[in-house]
Amino acid sequence: MIHTVRINDSTPSGKRILKELRRHPTSVEFENQTLDGIVPEGYLTGEEFVERGKDKILKYYKENCLL
Repeated sequence: MIHTVRINDSTPSGKRILKELRRHPTSVEFENQTLDGIVPEGYLTGEEFVERGKDKILKYYKENCLL
């Protein structure tokens, strides 16, 4: 059986649990969603971030007659 668990690694207990799990590489597999290309809901990819930044800057310049 496979279990999906979320562990807060910013707490001492979370760090301890992760350290213990890493001692069992044959039984525990860690998935890194950022390496899988899966973007969590509400997050932006790098390209989306740049495009939104450009759009906001251009809008600001046009509204303030700087362009």
